[in-house]
Amino acid sequence: MELTVFSISNTGPVRQKNEDSLGFWEPEDLAEKANRGAIAIIADGVGGHGNGDVASRMAVDFALKTFREADIDTPPKRLLKEIFNGANMALYDAAMNDRKMTGMATTMAICIFRGKEVHIGHVGDSRVYLVRHEEIQRLTSDHSMTGLHLRLRLMTDHEARVSHLRSTLTRSLGPEPVVRMDYKKLTVYPHDRFVQCTDGLYCYIDDGEMCEGVDRLKEDEICPYLISLAERRGTDDNISVQFVEVKRYTRPPEKPLSILHHTEPSTTAGSNELQPGFLLDGRFRIEQMIGKSGMAAVYKATDTKKDRIVALKIPHMQFESDVAFYSRFEREAEIGLKLDHPNILKFYDVPEKSRLYIVMELLDGRPLNEIMSEVRPFPIDDAIQIAVRACDALAHMHSKGIVHRDIKPQNIMICTDGSLRIFDFGIARAAEMRRLTFVGFTPAMGTPDYMAPEQVKGKRGDERTDIYSLGAILYEMTTGIAPFDAENPFLVMNARVTGDPVAPRERNPDIPPELEEIILHAMEREPHRRIASAELMKAQLLDFSLVPMTGRNERLQVPKVWTMRWHSMRLYVFSALIPLVAIAIIFLVSRCHPQPVRGAKPSSAHHP
Repeated sequence: MELTVFSISNTGPVRQKNEDSLGFWEPEDLAEKANRGAIAIIADGVGGHGNGDVASRMAVDFALKTFREADIDTPPKRLLKEIFNGANMALYDAAMNDRKMTGMATTMAICIFRGKEVHIGHVGDSRVYLVRHEEIQRLTSDHSMTGLHLRLRLMTDHEARVSHLRSTLTRSLGPEPVVRMDYKKLTVYPHDRFVQCTDGLYCYIDDGEMCEGVDRLKEDEICPYLISLAERRGTDDNISVQFVEVKRYTRPPEKPLSILHHTEPSTTAGSNELQPGFLLDGRFRIEQMIGKSGMAAVYKATDTKKDRIVALKIPHMQFESDVAFYSRFEREAEIGLKLDHPNILKFYDVPEKSRLYIVMELLDGRPLNEIMSEVRPFPIDDAIQIAVRACDALAHMHSKGIVHRDIKPQNIMICTDGSLRIFDFGIARAAEMRRLTFVGFTPAMGTPDYMAPEQVKGKRGDERTDIYSLGAILYEMTTGIAPFDAENPFLVMNARVTGDPVAPRERNPDIPPELEEIILHAMEREPHRRIASAELMKAQLLDFSLVPMTGRNERLQVPKVWTMRWHSMRLYVFSALIPLVAIAIIFLVSRCHPQPVRGAKPSSAHHP
């Protein structure tokens, strides 16, 4: 996360020596910063035993050194225990080895910011506050006689502030070889403001005043304001305050996806249409076939003109004369050349070609659907990371007036380096292109699991169609189950039109409520009720504080089962009714036109 930090520590108006110490450190490298986090420390040396300034500085320096040198994967709670136990033993050993240091001690409060959480370790009476949405919360309990009396309700907060017992600690670093640390963990959000301070400040400012100052002032004005207020109130101790604001979440630039360690690539077998060594158009030398479908083959080739490795997508000969296929293939090439984004498959322009084919960058990876079939569900961070990159790609497409209309795991490639590519623009729509008529679900369009309701109804769809499909993919990545499940594709489509999926957290309680809200918002049946844009969806995925919690999970509608049963049974009903109707018609005809009895003589008429 990105942090803003300001701090001040001084002797105060009465003391001659400052026995408080402050410390803050975060890595300069963005990847290390995202994984290791940052540390903020405050310590208040116990002056009554002498060398309080030495004790507080030793503790802070030890904490900073340990944090910097710790294994990057060390859990924050264990790291805090190592820091507090190590600092305590360092002070205790120093006092044992030097009689001048005997009895020195210090308080210490540490905040480790990592991921989307803050981990707080605490010994003594230095405090940590959180100010969020105009409310203040104290995150630490004082290890002092007044703190004990407050917990036992033997005195009021005001009495504790002015009591001579407030300087008598029940727990500190240094006096004993063993120390017990208090620990707390909580989720942080952008714009959260943390305040670390010593008793020289908080004993002279009540929580309401602190909240007002921290909430309404600019970052660089907060520490001077609090220090000045404590001095005006007549503080008789050192005054120290450290302010930390969470500006926004950050992610490692090339964080590897953990799902890549759980899957193995598969190989594609099949006969070659073009043999290795064949030179296409005097430029592209075929190396090998790397994929084959019913309509086209993909080859690894060398572009001898540009001296680069590329992928060639070449349709089978029997389809090149198919007008509809030709139009779709040509459309894919035309749209691909309009797009230039790191999360979209790159197309290369070849003006003169002897036959129909597309030249693309060669990717080393696997389609997302293959990985989803092996890892169920994805780790939440991996799912969010994939969705964020897909949002980036969709935002670029939409800014160019292009709607993909076929976003599904089969059309998303996860590369071995953790990057992502969206491909297959065969049914994509560009605003200035000739209209491609959508006639409903066909086998060529693949699974309907990710189609938006408006597509099921035969409508063209717009940017929000892609939003719905990405929401459906995110649903399956986080739950391990497709949003809708039925016996055949037509029942799946019917369920999508008549109802909502099961709430994601019912299938995977580890999904954060904000992420569930994003998924359900993206999958609203009516396009105008969905997340407005890919940019907004990305912003919310990166910053849960931007997600308005509307309780969508409580308003979900179950798909209409009777509708699904009728669609699945009406063919059989009609099939059974046809012979019954035919028999009824024959019966009626036979009653209206009786046949003559065999052997009977016709009657004769007599005229007068």
